[in-house]
Amino acid sequence: MVRLLIIKQSVTRSTVPICRTEAPRTDKQAISLNQHTSDNDYSTSLIFGAMSQAHRDSLLKLGQERSYKKGQTLFSRGEEGDWILLIQQGVVEISVVALNGRKSILNLMEKNEVLGEIALLDRRQRSADAVAKTDVTGIVLQRGTVIDFLKKNTDACFSLIETLCARVRNASSMFETLALTSAGARLARCLLRLSEKWGVPAADGAVRIDHNISQTDLGEFSGLARENVNRYIKTWSGDGLLSFNKGEITLFDNARLREIAEL
Repeated sequence: MVRLLIIKQSVTRSTVPICRTEAPRTDKQAISLNQHTSDNDYSTSLIFGAMSQAHRDSLLKLGQERSYKKGQTLFSRGEEGDWILLIQQGVVEISVVALNGRKSILNLMEKNEVLGEIALLDRRQRSADAVAKTDVTGIVLQRGTVIDFLKKNTDACFSLIETLCARVRNASSMFETLALTSAGARLARCLLRLSEKWGVPAADGAVRIDHNISQTDLGEFSGLARENVNRYIKTWSGDGLLSFNKGEITLFDNARLREIAEL
């Protein structure tokens, strides 16, 4: 289910003018291959997942390290997408803001995920904003470096095409979900996705979401007003499905949540 969040980012297209940026907004630092391959695995990435481990290691060696402070903008919607970031540490929030000013969070990306792949491949502008939710470090690869590498490795290119086709199919399913499910179902699906990504075992079979998530965040994830989220959280807490304490969420009955989510 986590992939569906990423799909929404990739198919949304900006209508604002392109604002060109030559590179991320931090200083460069050369990196060594061994520094990154030991603790990081980018096999779920669109680009890196299509490569053998040997190819991944070779491409990583061509990258440069970046660091971002909490709250710093990595890129904005409408900017040219000429680089990707392979996240080593920290969390990056991906979001869009509607004309009425309402923000929708599309994804929270963390270690071992790759940011900005679609814009890099299709040579179009960024389709969302990316902001460091915590301090973030990662490896930046420029478009020219990645494209030149793919041209020399046709097997990786064909695997990449297959992956892109699968994501297009999944996009249709996502839009159907948004159109047909109720508000409660969308919020329940949001909670289940977060537990799949960040859930850790708690007492008596419960699952604690190991990230601080506000009710505003939940609303932006599921497309609901904060007031509606608050009402569902109170009801489900009273029914023993979950607890919510200052952003710390624990799920006690995933089976019941899956029923509410219509899964």
